[in-house]
Amino acid sequence: MAQVIRPRDGDGDRGQMILLMGVVLAVMFVALALLVNAAIYTDNVATRGGDPAGEALEYQNGVVDSTEGLIEAENDAGNATADDVRPALENISRYHRQYHLRRGAATNTSFNISEGRNISEVNANGFEDWNATANTVRGFVMHININNMSNNSTFEVILPTQDVQVNRTGKSSIVIEDDSGGELCSYSGTDPVRFNITNSSLSGESCGFNTSQFDDGGNIGIDKETNGAGGYEALIESDAEISGLPPNTTTFIYRVELNLRVNTPELQYERRGLEVVSEVPNVE
Repeated sequence: MAQVIRPRDGDGDRGQMILLMGVVLAVMFVALALLVNAAIYTDNVATRGGDPAGEALEYQNGVVDSTEGLIEAENDAGNATADDVRPALENISRYHRQYHLRRGAATNTSFNISEGRNISEVNANGFEDWNATANTVRGFVMHININNMSNNSTFEVILPTQDVQVNRTGKSSIVIEDDSGGELCSYSGTDPVRFNITNSSLSGESCGFNTSQFDDGGNIGIDKETNGAGGYEALIESDAEISGLPPNTTTFIYRVELNLRVNTPELQYERRGLEVVSEVPNVE
């Protein structure tokens, strides 16, 4: 029979202490794991369900950013039309719908596309005759070469509510007149003279006709064009078919109007008529 060896004094106490410390450490690790899991769960709930509007705003901002990038790229490529961007806008709508559906949100995006025209002539002796129906006018500026016009020769700038006449009255002198021939402003000096139609100024000085008429749209163009000389640029928004424009007229995407809707278990959100306007600069 084997002899039982009795532990020396103190050895049993040390073994019990090691065992006790192991149990304590195991409990601490379990508690730490529970705390970490609780923190992760709390953060997940806070980001997904704590702010019901967050999903809707993320969806709206994503669609707007995608649309802005698309318009900029298409306009940079030149001569962009509604048909050029419509398939890509449908893809944007589809992508965001699928992305948010995986997060438990049903979304829908519809859009209306407005085309613009950049109408311009440079160093012309005799302008083209054109007339367009504009929804809005972003800019219309002329640089008139007075010395290339004949004395007492007049051309007409067609505006939505008040047409104006540009009349050469003498060497290096022009007068801007209203429909009845009344003087609105005049200039005498060197060529070319800047006639900013959108802010009603001639060579930086105020000219007395109404520029608020551009806000509601209407006809815009040039008539009796052969009397004009110099150049001009007009940026207009128009959904109508336009004929008789100068050959260097280009198209661009003027704006896209978005209609957005998102439904989540906590929120129903709808935004209609959200405009994304192109970055094509104003004519100044």
